[in-house]
Amino acid sequence: MKSPGPNCPRQSALDIAKREFKRTESLLKRGIASDSEFDAIRQDRLAKQAQLKVARAQVTKAESSLESANIRLGYTKVTAGWTGSDEHRVVAERYVDEGQTVAANAPLLLIVELQPIIGVVFVTERDYAHLKPGQLISLTTDAYPDEEFPGRIERIAPVFRKSTRQARIEMTIDNSQYRLKPGMFIRATVVLAQVPEATIIPVQALTIRDDRSGVFIVSEDGRSVAWHEVKAGIREGNRVQVEGQGLSGRVVTLGQQLVKNGSAITIPDMQSQTVNDREKADTP
Repeated sequence: MKSPGPNCPRQSALDIAKREFKRTESLLKRGIASDSEFDAIRQDRLAKQAQLKVARAQVTKAESSLESANIRLGYTKVTAGWTGSDEHRVVAERYVDEGQTVAANAPLLLIVELQPIIGVVFVTERDYAHLKPGQLISLTTDAYPDEEFPGRIERIAPVFRKSTRQARIEMTIDNSQYRLKPGMFIRATVVLAQVPEATIIPVQALTIRDDRSGVFIVSEDGRSVAWHEVKAGIREGNRVQVEGQGLSGRVVTLGQQLVKNGSAITIPDMQSQTVNDREKADTP
């Protein structure tokens, strides 16, 4: 709604009254019009001015009422807070039933997007430095334990949570068949590094001597052990990749505290030991 303009009837009436006032005032100076006529014209002009002010006040009141009505209308609209396509969005949860009274800005529905779906994991400081956006990942779930779902790292939190000292990692996961659902537990596998022709030993074989990591390697004749310093690298389960000089042969995985570099050892004949065990088992 607009304020009264030049074409408004109240404004037009006031303009006419002003012209009549000026004409009568001119006639009064020339002695043609009487004082009573001039007073009547002046009174009419004042009345027209008052009517215009009233009209403007009514317009302002109407504009305020319209604004209030628009605000109330906004409370009746249901909007969804996202951008983009609605093709892969579904209603996951409904918070109210038909006929219920709800407050302004109260949530009505939980709507989720299933393709692609977002996965979240938390990593420790040890793995954090090896992750970056765009890195490919592989995920598994308890619902489909024999399947792997491909994904990609999208966002990496710049801070760690104080309570757990872990950082949040968000991933986009292909879910074209809509098999993955929000709320599922996932396990993510990421290749942090690759070492060609790696030397791998059991974790139990690692030992510490003089604050250095190393392993005891059995000599070729099986009668002694030699301690070799190593640098531990990639770990996977109970295996670890190591780097060092002369790392070939069998390693000691139990009782390293009892031996030292050059210690003599005796390795039982596994075949004869197996035969003896079998004979003992057959003895009544």
